[in-house]
Amino acid sequence: MTVYKYFIKIALKNKGVILSYTLVFLIIAMINGSNAMEKEGLFTETKVDIGIIDNSNSELSKGLKDYLTEKNNIVNTKLDEDYIKEQIFLEIADAVIIIPEDFDERVINREKSIEIYKDDRKVQSMQIQNQINKFITFANATYEDGNFHLEDVNLALKEKARVKLIGSNSQMRSYSADEWFKFYYNFTAYILVALYISVMGLVMKDFTDTNIEHRSRISSKKFLKINMEIYLGQLTVAAIITLIFILGSIILKGKYIREINFGKYLINTVVFSFSILCLTFLTNNITDNKFIINGMSTVISLGTSFISGVMVPQQFLGENVLRIAKFFPTYYFVRVNEMTVNSFSDIRYEIFMQLLFAIAFLLMGLYFSKVRQRA
Repeated sequence: MTVYKYFIKIALKNKGVILSYTLVFLIIAMINGSNAMEKEGLFTETKVDIGIIDNSNSELSKGLKDYLTEKNNIVNTKLDEDYIKEQIFLEIADAVIIIPEDFDERVINREKSIEIYKDDRKVQSMQIQNQINKFITFANATYEDGNFHLEDVNLALKEKARVKLIGSNSQMRSYSADEWFKFYYNFTAYILVALYISVMGLVMKDFTDTNIEHRSRISSKKFLKINMEIYLGQLTVAAIITLIFILGSIILKGKYIREINFGKYLINTVVFSFSILCLTFLTNNITDNKFIINGMSTVISLGTSFISGVMVPQQFLGENVLRIAKFFPTYYFVRVNEMTVNSFSDIRYEIFMQLLFAIAFLLMGLYFSKVRQRA
């Protein structure tokens, strides 16, 4: 097991990289967890900055403007699509609403009656759509004999619902704990990809040194056995890195493990780690250049995290973005973390897809390995 011991020894020389990633990650998790248990029971309505262009100037459109003005901050805008998009891009406005000339007729006929430009980067901008839908629904309900009864609409809009949380404190605590674990393990995907590729790549750089390769070829040890010990070394390092982050979640929020489906996170993380280990095997057989490996580590970890739902929830990502994300195991890893799981069958497809990626990466890595041996 000389090769295996040598691999572990070189990997331990890079413990600084592992520790720095781990430390930063755990600090972020601790900051996120410091108030996660209290904020879930609160709801605060936020005023957003909106622009309104009223081409109708009817009694109904003025009523809608008054209602939105009361709920939000109004900013100046003009009927120019490029100008509106620039305002939203520069965050001058969270949304811009265009009321068409035939607004009343569209409301009566229950057609799409408002054109909205909103900032999809901000969750709060979505509440504008809800406010408009509520106003139009009430207006339609009061429509009678060719007239809208705006007094009744305003009266209905001023009614406030009394919200009483029927869940017990333990149920609220479980929900908050689950949200924390989702955030923690989603973000683990980014760290694992970055660490696996960078650490394994640096270690494999030493094994692909020309002098080492020549010594390996003339040694009595079979090539297959040398490779098996290298793979075993990679598996050991990967297991240690993954275990560190699993233990991190237990240390930080271990007292809530019984209140969540911890097994789901555990199985998902192990399968994802195996898939990323195979991806690392592939990258190591494509290149042994240190700078390219570091570049691939950054690009793959950050890129897949952004498009797969680690940095931004998947429900806020575009269809085209998610379509691309499906070509990476991170997408399926995040999906499992976000799912409510009653049994293993609920996540079997996502787990299967991650394993499928692992097999594909492994076969591609073996192909490039053979190509390099022949070169």
